[in-house]
Amino acid sequence: MKNLYIIFTLLFTASIVGQTHEIIKHDGKIIEVNFIKIENNLVYYSNPNSMEETKISKYAVAELKEKAKINSQIISEKINLAGKSDYKKVVILKESETIGLKKTDTLNSFFGKIKGQSKLSLLEMGERRLKENAAIQGNQFIVIVSNKTSNLEAITYTY
Repeated sequence: MKNLYIIFTLLFTASIVGQTHEIIKHDGKIIEVNFIKIENNLVYYSNPNSMEETKISKYAVAELKEKAKINSQIISEKINLAGKSDYKKVVILKESETIGLKKTDTLNSFFGKIKGQSKLSLLEMGERRLKENAAIQGNQFIVIVSNKTSNLEAITYTY
């Protein structure tokens, strides 16, 4: 009876420890993981052989599949840019939200200040200029490093 109890315990714990989810990234890579949570534009998970918590940007993840129930949850839609006119699709991220995305380039720009323009409108104009430049290059994400009128600077990211 004791041996039977040990066998059932081992079988039960093996099914709990096994991979429960698959993360499908926008670039086509599939990662087998133990899903934990989605919070602050990040997907938290642990690797199958580890209990260490790892995170990835939700913008890098297309889909989260649950293996046991064959359920899938769409985490983010892929952003396709056709040119400068799609600048509104470019997403401004914080540096911590870029895990899993590929760093591509640094954008630098400059724009002149019009007399009487408010600081808020200058910030919006700077963001728009950086988004337009990123859309021209086909980069879906930017992290603004500097938004001064004399020095607009952003780091671009893609899938």
